[in-house]
Amino acid sequence: MSAAERICRALDSHPWLAGAWGNDAGILLLLSAGGDGELHRQGRQSLLDALQADLAEHGLESPRDWRLLDAVPDAMDAATVVRLLQTPRPRVATPIAEQQLDGCWKLTLRLPLDLIHFDDHFRHAPVLPGVVQASWALALAAPRLGTATDCREMEALKFQRLLRPGDQLELSLRYEDEPGAERGKLHFAYHLDGTHCSSGRLRVARTHD
Repeated sequence: MSAAERICRALDSHPWLAGAWGNDAGILLLLSAGGDGELHRQGRQSLLDALQADLAEHGLESPRDWRLLDAVPDAMDAATVVRLLQTPRPRVATPIAEQQLDGCWKLTLRLPLDLIHFDDHFRHAPVLPGVVQASWALALAAPRLGTATDCREMEALKFQRLLRPGDQLELSLRYEDEPGAERGKLHFAYHLDGTHCSSGRLRVARTHD
């Protein structure tokens, strides 16, 4: 039995895990509801430290790398394990649904559990940074509203609810032209379960209609 197989077998019954797969390069983890709660309470590194301590009690060395999965592919074969371990940790939330109505876009986003921005903000209580929320709004608006990906000013920024790993959000985007001005205003707002989380206005140029 390989070292990775021994690690996965040792972790198989851990209450924080719903599954573990790996090879010599690292281990993929699917968290249980208890694991999700621990991730929110203590952060990624504390969760992994506890798992590594558990492995040490079994006389096993820690893997070279860990990855937290949002879901398990239909076929978790050796090639899929290699591909997932070679894929860089996510820096963005990819829209899983979107719609446009009267110039306003509404996008559904799910925050990846392994999002790299959670590592330092904050290490023991992962929260999506406000600057990332604004930068995502700019990046996601650009191909949909024809706006620039940089802004000169930010107005009326409000951050009222913390956004955590695994949250499924709705992001609304709307561009407001200002007659005679070189730049207009990109309005963005994030909602979670119908509750307002954050919003703001970004002064940006329109690159095309």
